[in-house]
Amino acid sequence: MVIGDRRGSDVPDRHDAGSGSLADYTYGLFPRFTNVVVRVAGSMPFQSELVELRSSPIPPTEAFVERRPPAEDRVDAPMPVRLWAGSELSGVVGFVPRGLEAPLDACLGRLSDRGKGPRIPCSIASTRHGLRIDLHMGRAY
Repeated sequence: MVIGDRRGSDVPDRHDAGSGSLADYTYGLFPRFTNVVVRVAGSMPFQSELVELRSSPIPPTEAFVERRPPAEDRVDAPMPVRLWAGSELSGVVGFVPRGLEAPLDACLGRLSDRGKGPRIPCSIASTRHGLRIDLHMGRAY
């Protein structure tokens, strides 16, 4: 085994860890600006599905994130992200980055309170390390 080789280990790839900051949110976990974005983590295993979705006639513009039940919240279970492709839901294409579950859960709660579906505007971004999903949290309201 090569020293520093991460294949087969549980250490996440730093390019696939997702991004976002709690500093982008107010005390009530409301986005401070309309351009607040959360980059989804764990998208590397789903690259083929992302390529397919991106090249589809109607590329996805909304993401679906299921709220965690209280039992899963206690064990800090990951929150999977899926994309709406037309009227169909894709498979899992990534996960909410660790530490940003609370703002996303608050957003989903506010959407539910307003009678809207749990759909968050998104885009598929091309990076040097593959395709990634950006959740446009500031535009979710």
